[in-house]
Amino acid sequence: MKPTISPIDHTMRAPDITPASTPASTIALRPITSATLVDLLDLCQSIDLRCKGTTNHCPMMLSAACSLGADTAQLQALYQHWLAHFALPLTTTAGHIGMHELTAVRGQGHYFSGTRAAILNQMQQQDAHQLASQLLRAFPPAPLTLAFHAIIRLAYALRTGHAGEIASGLAALICGHLPTGIDSSHLAYCDSPAEGFSHIAVALKGRMFEGRMITEKVRVVLNDPLFQASCPQLREPERQWPALRDLVLQLYAETRNFTALHLLTGLHAWRNLLIFDPALNQDALAQEFWLSCCAAYASIGAPALTVKPASGNDVQPASQSVAQLFVDSDIEASWRIVIQRALLSQDDHQIKLTHACLEEFQLSGNQDYLTMLMTQYAA
Repeated sequence: MKPTISPIDHTMRAPDITPASTPASTIALRPITSATLVDLLDLCQSIDLRCKGTTNHCPMMLSAACSLGADTAQLQALYQHWLAHFALPLTTTAGHIGMHELTAVRGQGHYFSGTRAAILNQMQQQDAHQLASQLLRAFPPAPLTLAFHAIIRLAYALRTGHAGEIASGLAALICGHLPTGIDSSHLAYCDSPAEGFSHIAVALKGRMFEGRMITEKVRVVLNDPLFQASCPQLREPERQWPALRDLVLQLYAETRNFTALHLLTGLHAWRNLLIFDPALNQDALAQEFWLSCCAAYASIGAPALTVKPASGNDVQPASQSVAQLFVDSDIEASWRIVIQRALLSQDDHQIKLTHACLEEFQLSGNQDYLTMLMTQYAA
């Protein structure tokens, strides 16, 4: 018996590059699917996807590439490249568990396989998207889990409608659970994300935190008394997502930091999840997402950012070659260039970054996303 999944069409489309004419808050993001993508996501279930290192990135990369317009040959080449260079043999961890045991295994990574199997089995009786909504309410997502990869993986999975990936994304969130552990109710308020980041930057004075991986550094930050004392809560965070997206884009554009990249793609995933289930935008979860962003920002030294004019998003291209591209090409042609370069790179982070930037541009019209990508390729 196959898992029950809400119907979704199987056509492959070229990416929509035109900025939306309606408010972004009212737009439902397109499903991501093609017959080739479904087949490859099926194949991904035969390699180790336990969220160990980068072994869980392949399905996300394929989904992003498909949405960017990759054809069958390109998708197959990406999968074969991943299989040859990064894939690990499939292993089974821990024993069988039931749905009633999910609370007991929360935060215990070695139960990933059993948790995934339990969720996938439940999908035999229940629609996958409906079950995902129920589990997200029973186990509110901690965005920092697996350095934002758990919410990114689930967001892509929900848009592909692939039962195995939906189960994997949910299992990753449950078994890798990494909350901030910060009670925001006693924190001072800041009125904007920029004010909040600035307050943290002043307090930490460029302090660096130990750790090799993103999650290691973030754990140190979360346990640091100075960070706990200086991190503010955000006033009406559910209304501040556009401002936070602009700020994180600026952070990555100015630092090119790997953690900042995950913040940017994590924000894109968060938008996806809020569209899937607006109930996730309740204040407690919104504050948790904001505090997660603060912890990630602090983990890279809380760099001071350039103060931008209040007039908006006009940013000058950072190099002559970028400026020339804007002169010689229209915006759509420029997007085609960066999309092609991302797909040719076969770099999962670059593909996901380009996809996130494209959709944020399409929803907001903010050309800084294109400027940043073009600057990166021109460097």
